[in-house]
Amino acid sequence: MLPVTLIREPDAVDERVREAYRDIKASLRVPMVASLFQAYASVPRFLDYTWRRLRPNVFAKAFVDRAASLGQSTERSVAAWPIADHAAELRARNVGEGDIARIREIAAMFVDVDPKIAVIAQAVRLAMGGALVGGGGTGAPQPGADSERLSRDYRGLSLAIIEERDAPLRVRTVYEEFKKAIAAPFVSGEFRAMGAFPDWLDVWWRDMKKCAQSPRFATLRNEIDAAAIAAARHFPYTLDLRDESLARAEISPEERARLARVNDTLCAMLPTVVIGTALAHHGLRQEAQA
Repeated sequence: MLPVTLIREPDAVDERVREAYRDIKASLRVPMVASLFQAYASVPRFLDYTWRRLRPNVFAKAFVDRAASLGQSTERSVAAWPIADHAAELRARNVGEGDIARIREIAAMFVDVDPKIAVIAQAVRLAMGGALVGGGGTGAPQPGADSERLSRDYRGLSLAIIEERDAPLRVRTVYEEFKKAIAAPFVSGEFRAMGAFPDWLDVWWRDMKKCAQSPRFATLRNEIDAAAIAAARHFPYTLDLRDESLARAEISPEERARLARVNDTLCAMLPTVVIGTALAHHGLRQEAQA
């Protein structure tokens, strides 16, 4: 299994990384940096170069709409699966209404942002493979105020990340089971955020583990992959990560090869992340929909 180095936000010392992290959170309107960008930050020049070329797409309505369509399709598929009422189970475990409301907000944020991350990862994969991604434009210019309203703003949401090394036993046990079940080298940030609520992580993982064994899970993963690739091919603005371009940015052949393999690992993980957060969201919303 390929090891993946993640530069956690508190550990970022390179000013290019710190500035990119600030801008990523502001652009995606979230309080945390996705694991994908933390992996890119292992080579600060690559994160800086790549994010500058990704950023215009993140603000484009076409990108937001395609990612939202991917997320909505995933949620429709997950809604047909046998998922318990997680909110009721949390109440039975004496989890307070305030925590349940916060948990719902966290789940809503992830189902909003994770499809975007899946599309971005596939765009980077295609571009590093030599394709000239995007460049079709957006049609009529979007006023800045309108582009800011394309996505809900979650930046005020309080979020704790429970790292694998710091997790209590019950949380670490789920982390290890999760990594083994999907052959992942690390626990994605979404699920490390869920680790701050051990009861939520527990009831989610029980249903996630059961669903992951279904043939429908593999089918949905493939559908998410295909949708993310299609959305990446329709980037409004060009993403050029060909060897000659990255060489001009002083990113060595060895760094390019390693980052391409790391990005492939993330591309393989992200459909499961998208399904997992959709499942968490659906489990918490069942009561409201009843």
